[in-house]
Amino acid sequence: MDVGTAVGACFFVFIAGQSTTGQLISTTLHRALAEPGLWSRAGAGADQGLAEAWVEEVLRREPPVTTWRRVAAEPVTLGGVDVPAGAQLLLMLMGSGSDPEVFDAPDQMCPHRENARHHLSFGVGRHRCPGSSLARTEAALALRAAARRLPDARIAPTAEQPPILGLLSFRAPLQVRVTA
Repeated sequence: MDVGTAVGACFFVFIAGQSTTGQLISTTLHRALAEPGLWSRAGAGADQGLAEAWVEEVLRREPPVTTWRRVAAEPVTLGGVDVPAGAQLLLMLMGSGSDPEVFDAPDQMCPHRENARHHLSFGVGRHRCPGSSLARTEAALALRAAARRLPDARIAPTAEQPPILGLLSFRAPLQVRVTA
C-alpha cells in the first residue's frame, strides 16, 4: 500500500469514527431522556452497567449507520433469492436489531438483555468497525456524565420535532433539546 492510500484510509477511519460516534451519543442521550426513570438511574450509578447496556440497546434499535452498500463477490442465494456476482446490495442494518427470532420483544428497549450484542451495528468479520469498543465507551461515559451533571434535564417541550440527520446511511438527532 502506498503512503497516499494509507493516509487516505486513516483519515477516512478518523472522520467516520468521529462523526458516527457523535451520532451515537446524541441518539443515546435523546433515548435516555425519553425513557421514564432511566436518566436518573444512569446518573445515580446505582445500576452498575446501565449506561453500557443502554448504549447497546440504542445500537440494536437505532444505530447511527443504518445501511451498508456492498457488492456481491460471488454468486450466492440469500433468503431464496439468487444474487449474481457483481450485484450491488444495500444492507438494511437498522432492521437487524428487530428480528423477533433473535430478540424477545424487539420493539422494546430492554437494557441488560442477554443477547444485546447480536446486532450488526458495528459490522462483522473483516468489515467490523475497528473503533467499536471506543465508541461504546464514549457513549456510555457521555450518558453517565450528562445524567450526573444535569440530573433535572428533561426533553424540552416544543411544537416541532428536533432536526434529524436522515440520510440513506446515517440517522441521528442533530440536537437534543433539554430543559431543567
